[in-house]
Amino acid sequence: MPDRTIKISVIVPVYNEGKYLKEALDSVFKQSFTDWELILVDNMSKDNSLSICESYARTDDRVCIYKEEKNGAGAARNAGMKMARGEYLCFLDADDCLAGTDILQKLTEQMERQQADIVVCNYERNWNGRLLPAAGHEAFSLLDREEEDFRFKGFFSVGTLSYVWGRLYRKAFLDEHSICFQNLAYAEDKLFNLQCYLYQAKFGFMDDIGYTYRKNDDSISYQYKPESAKCWLQIAHTVQELITAGGSAYRDYEGMVRYTLFFAAFFDAKMEYVEHGKSMKAVRKTLRTYERDVLGHKCFQKLAFGKEVSRISQGLWKVMMRGFSFGMHCHMFGLLALGIKFLIDLRIDERLSDTGLREE
Repeated sequence: MPDRTIKISVIVPVYNEGKYLKEALDSVFKQSFTDWELILVDNMSKDNSLSICESYARTDDRVCIYKEEKNGAGAARNAGMKMARGEYLCFLDADDCLAGTDILQKLTEQMERQQADIVVCNYERNWNGRLLPAAGHEAFSLLDREEEDFRFKGFFSVGTLSYVWGRLYRKAFLDEHSICFQNLAYAEDKLFNLQCYLYQAKFGFMDDIGYTYRKNDDSISYQYKPESAKCWLQIAHTVQELITAGGSAYRDYEGMVRYTLFFAAFFDAKMEYVEHGKSMKAVRKTLRTYERDVLGHKCFQKLAFGKEVSRISQGLWKVMMRGFSFGMHCHMFGLLALGIKFLIDLRIDERLSDTGLREE
């Protein structure tokens, strides 16, 4: 491939996604914007994924393939970032696709119009073949980025800012701050984006739906992860270290650590309940893991009695965080387990999620 500067590097980590991969790659080729390179990082796929990648590379020199050891999506994205020559980076999962034919054009125009470091579009969900809207960024995108609600809604209750897909990143910004994906078994994208925020990324937003996220039961996002608590605690400690290093100017960001641990403990307990046949013992064990962590203990105490929660506008989440954190602080794990059982049985947890009900 000629050595020249291009506008967008589209990076796709690939591992055993032969079923959906063509649809993902075709969505890039359908774009009206053509100044891109497509970097396919194969993680030692065992199906026909690599042969599909090779068929595209043979017909278009904008496509390049790199083979990596199976180290997960984060490591594959890091490899793609090192190879990328684009001014902007676009991450695409191999089982998803870009929506429409002009989203790369629109994202690029918005990036340059706003001189942003990250431009985020809205997305839709492919739920068993049905396209359903997802919660949009309108709930927080008009707020100042320093407001508590921007952080809480953007990264947690709505969560759009947690994903690495459905947006463009300015590569120079990531390079300047040495931001890359950490070696985590899960949720490396959350930490990646929290680092972007802490390094003062300028966000831009588009109302257009530019990405189709597929509910894929084979994806790691929908699989039980026994190491999940370890990953979330590592994320929380890493973010706390960055905030501490930033000094007094970063003190207002400590809520992000606390919200991370609240959502992690809450949703991990849910997963344990479902995975272990509605075992209340498994739920209690997970809750203890989070509360016994030194940082976790401090965070739940702050959420139960501190002022941060009062600055959040979503009343239901405010009540849930106060009550859950008070229970964690007071070691009321049995009562919390009953509450989680109640939320799951009535599917209230799904209604609170940005992805909505699993089945309708």
